[in-house]
Amino acid sequence: MKPADAVVVTGGTRGLGAALVRHFHASGRNVVMNYRNQAAADRVRSQIEAAGGKGNLLAVEADVRDRHAVRALFEETIAAFGGADTLVNCAGVNRDAPFLELTDEDWDTVVDTHLKGTFICSQEFVRQLKTGAGNIINLGAACGVQGRKNGANFCSAKGGVLALTKCMARELAPKIRVNCLTPSAVDTEEVRERYALDTEAGLRQVLGGIPMGRLGAHEDVLHMVDSILNASFTTGTTFYVNGGEFMQ
Repeated sequence: MKPADAVVVTGGTRGLGAALVRHFHASGRNVVMNYRNQAAADRVRSQIEAAGGKGNLLAVEADVRDRHAVRALFEETIAAFGGADTLVNCAGVNRDAPFLELTDEDWDTVVDTHLKGTFICSQEFVRQLKTGAGNIINLGAACGVQGRKNGANFCSAKGGVLALTKCMARELAPKIRVNCLTPSAVDTEEVRERYALDTEAGLRQVLGGIPMGRLGAHEDVLHMVDSILNASFTTGTTFYVNGGEFMQ
């Protein structure tokens, strides 16, 4: 086993995080699936076992907001695979409410999970990467640029992730590349619930704002992830996967 032989996916039991875990495992990577919910982790593990694949899976429970828990996650990664050369910061949570109704807890929970969690996980990833090159992919959101109603905490956190990506890219180059993946209008449980996509009216309204005329699939995001990891001269860049819904 060579050093730094695994990919760590935080928030790896739901939506795009789970899709990334399955994708990396199927492609032969050793995957560390970070989780908070045991039942969700068991479900993803069962899916992977049923599908087969060439890689190995290590599931590690850790709150990305907790420095000690994240450090323990990487210690387990080193013990199992010699370390990690790729980190995908996918962990997230939503607590939507009108601006004047947001509580301190709503703010802290969302901002700490998305922004502080990305900061802590990235620091600990870099510290365990003793040799070789590495990749960090942070999950962004278009609302981190343009904002939206009832999401001041989420949008602020994602705006911070965009800035953090650029700062990290400058400081960690040339050894480690840091980029931001910003999907939108992708068919996930969270998106379906938020925009009522299971209703004809909700789906019609969303599709009306997408030039490509369809929702994104997990595969659209996975193809972009592979492209980012193969783009050896690219860092500090935001990659939008949204069918043209948001253009910059």
